[in-house]
Amino acid sequence: MSALAGRGAVVLVADVDAGRCAETVAAVEQNGGRASPLVVDVCDDGAADALVAAAGRLGPLGVLVDNAGGWGTAGRRFPDAAPGEWDRVLQLNLRAPMLLTQAVLEPLRAAGGGAVVNVASGAGLELSPYRSPEYAAAKAGLIRFTAAVAGLRETHGVRVNCLVPGWIGLQRAYAELAAMPPEQRAKTPPFVPPERVAAAVTGLAEDDDLAGRVLVLRGGREPELLDPAPFE
Repeated sequence: MSALAGRGAVVLVADVDAGRCAETVAAVEQNGGRASPLVVDVCDDGAADALVAAAGRLGPLGVLVDNAGGWGTAGRRFPDAAPGEWDRVLQLNLRAPMLLTQAVLEPLRAAGGGAVVNVASGAGLELSPYRSPEYAAAKAGLIRFTAAVAGLRETHGVRVNCLVPGWIGLQRAYAELAAMPPEQRAKTPPFVPPERVAAAVTGLAEDDDLAGRVLVLRGGREPELLDPAPFE
């Protein structure tokens, strides 16, 4: 958020947690940016309209960053989770970004065009077992959705791109790493620094040449822009 604010954007910070929302706004303002909070659950009916309305009060809409996500709060994963529990994870990680993208198309077109940056996860690209199958499936769907709507640049002037980071070096990631057995810890790839993720989001938002593209960030490696060539 601070990275976008540093480029002159007025940021609408939307979060289901009021405390985290206020903390993010404060962090943006402490760095000299401008931000406004909106406490909202993006899985709720009407959330997309509320977000668009709140953003419109701040000025013309220019960029949507879909970075809400997670494994959910049920504490159980597929197949042990009830259908309503794993469906909530699909809603948060796939359905909500699709609804938000749909909701911003006309405001962005009216403002002269803009960008959507979907934040997926390396879990959506892997072909190995994963502890939350519903999360991995949703992130895989988000990646494919992004590529599938590349044509929105021509029809609406809206560039939709996707960032796929590996394990981001946040405080909770370091805590999980420390709790691992030594042999598992040794096999864990380097974390992706949060500032590198922020810079990549800003780059995708500003690059007029990219639409429907997928940028992969792996710890300790150079960014990889996936080839959009059709499957043969």
